[in-house]
Amino acid sequence: MKKRAADSVKHTRKQRPRPKPKWLLAKQELDEIAQRRTLMILSVLSGEKPVTEAITEAQISRGHYYQLEERALKAVLESMEPGAGPGRPVETTTRLLQLEEKVKTLEQDKRRLERLLQLTRKVLKPGPMKSAMGRPRSTSRGRSTSTSSGSTGPDTKRAPSTTASPSSTSGEAGS
Repeated sequence: MKKRAADSVKHTRKQRPRPKPKWLLAKQELDEIAQRRTLMILSVLSGEKPVTEAITEAQISRGHYYQLEERALKAVLESMEPGAGPGRPVETTTRLLQLEEKVKTLEQDKRRLERLLQLTRKVLKPGPMKSAMGRPRSTSRGRSTSTSSGSTGPDTKRAPSTTASPSSTSGEAGS
């Protein structure tokens, strides 16, 4: 039995290289620079390459490498949060919470306005929409007393314009 224990110590598993994920290498829509950076960071984190070798190959500074590594690790952590799904970063979750709060406020406003409408209907009883007397009659020939409408009657005289603007004459010709 002692031979087997000694043999197992001598026969440790040989380290084998891990294959690169096929989806990472084959997916066309991924940006090539992002793919290379991801592979570089994974090779350093897995221990395949030291940082010095990786930054020499990529021709970037050490500080830039560590910035990329930090961004990559933050992205991994965010994607592993409970409730985080594909395409749902933390900013989206924050926005969702803001929108839920807005919905709550709007629902309160809606209930308040519905109650106000209900009370108004209680106070104001239904009745006719126009007076029994009809429209007031004008004292002048055919002209209405209202000046807010832009229509003019047949008896209405308009003073002729003494100056014609070029824009008004060209606009009338086109219509």
